Amino acid sequence: MTNNYFIKNSEAELARLVDQERTIAWALGGLLPEQVDQAAFVAPLQRVLDAACGSGGWVIEMARTYPHLQVLGFDIDANMIDYASTQAIVGRLENTCFTVMDAREPLHYPDNFFDLVNARWLSVIGRDAWPQVMSELFRVTRPGGIIRLTETEDVSVTTSLAFEKMASLFLQAGPLGGFSFSSTGRTSGLPPMLPHFLRQAGFKKMTKHALILDWSMGTNVYAPLVADFKLFFYLLSPYLLAQAVATEEEVEQLHREIEIELLADDFCAFWTFYTICAQKPPH
Repeated sequence: MTNNYFIKNSEAELARLVDQERTIAWALGGLLPEQVDQAAFVAPLQRVLDAACGSGGWVIEMARTYPHLQVLGFDIDANMIDYASTQAIVGRLENTCFTVMDAREPLHYPDNFFDLVNARWLSVIGRDAWPQVMSELFRVTRPGGIIRLTETEDVSVTTSLAFEKMASLFLQAGPLGGFSFSSTGRTSGLPPMLPHFLRQAGFKKMTKHALILDWSMGTNVYAPLVADFKLFFYLLSPYLLAQAVATEEEVEQLHREIEIELLADDFCAFWTFYTICAQKPPH
């Protein structure tokens, strides 16, 4: 399995993702924020899958919150899966299971197996892999089951010039690295493509939701997300240099300016999350 994730420092990225997952889940309103009554939605479910689950935070919380569920997760990064499995053991969660697996390959699950398939930031699979991956997730979803995809267009819109420049470099690197659907690098271009890939795989009855995370100065999530983004951009630097979208000097200067600008009293930031839910036809 070849891991083409754009951050290669797996241990540092693991620590960042653990903190980020907790912050975002709380800020957006829970595990399934698009559902008006999350408990009622989950009640009839039995088996749930989190594809490319990363550090396993969503799986762990689903299993802890809804003990009647069997919640499975897989990721290509063995370090992430080791961490997630350890957390499940420490939490004495017997209704979870984590596996090292590549979403781009045939999945080791039976046909029509899961009531709910969840995936967030699946963009890491690469632009060309989407049709195959969606087809395989369709296969393992039971008739009448639901798939839930959450993606972002960018890494936030802010009032910091340096942050915007760094985010722009990341988005420009996306097409070069094979991750983005944008021809200009202005955004990832992925969220509006999700219904197309879902329809192509055979899913029906789609619903679309947009959730805004406000991490401006003075909000409860300001401090953790400032720390998260500063570390993210630091870990991202080798990728930006490898894609030749900036020089080392330019990236280092942006790091210094971000440190200052994100402390401004009038700093404002919105991060928009798009969730698309679709159903596998019952028959």
